[in-house]
Amino acid sequence: MTLEIAVFLSMNGKAYEAINFYKKHLNAKELLCVTYSDMAKRDNSLVLTEGNKDYISHSVLQLGKTKLMIAEETMLPSESYNVGNNISLCIQSANLAEIQNYYNNLTSDDRVQIITPLAKNVFSEAYGIVQDPYGIQIQLMYDKRLK
Repeated sequence: MTLEIAVFLSMNGKAYEAINFYKKHLNAKELLCVTYSDMAKRDNSLVLTEGNKDYISHSVLQLGKTKLMIAEETMLPSESYNVGNNISLCIQSANLAEIQNYYNNLTSDDRVQIITPLAKNVFSEAYGIVQDPYGIQIQLMYDKRLK
C-alpha cells in the first residue's frame, strides 16, 4: 500500500524555527525543505518580498515512522491564523485513483467544504483541500515518490 497520512502544521512565520526545534528536541530528520524563493522559481504567481523570501513553503520531517509537514500559512489563505486551524491532515498516495476516490467520497457529503478543488499544480498531478463537517482540514495529494 502506498497510502500515508501525515500531520501538517502551519506555523505563521515560525516554520524555520519550528523545524529546528523538532530536529533538536525530537531528533527529527529533515527530508525536504522548500522556501518561498525556491517555490517562486516554479510558480511565477508567488509574490516574493524581503519579509517572506526565506519563509518555508513546504517541509517534511521524519520522526520515527511518522512524517510531520510544516509550512507558514493555513490551508485557507483568507483565514486568520489561530491555534486550532494550524493543524490539518495530509492524505498522500502514489496511487492517483486512490486520491481521486478519497476526494470524491469526501466531497459527496454536502457538509464537506471544498477549499481547493482537486487539480494539477506545480508540485503534484492531483492536490486538493477540503474541510470536513467537524472543522478538520484535509489535504489530498498524489505523490509518485511514495512508491
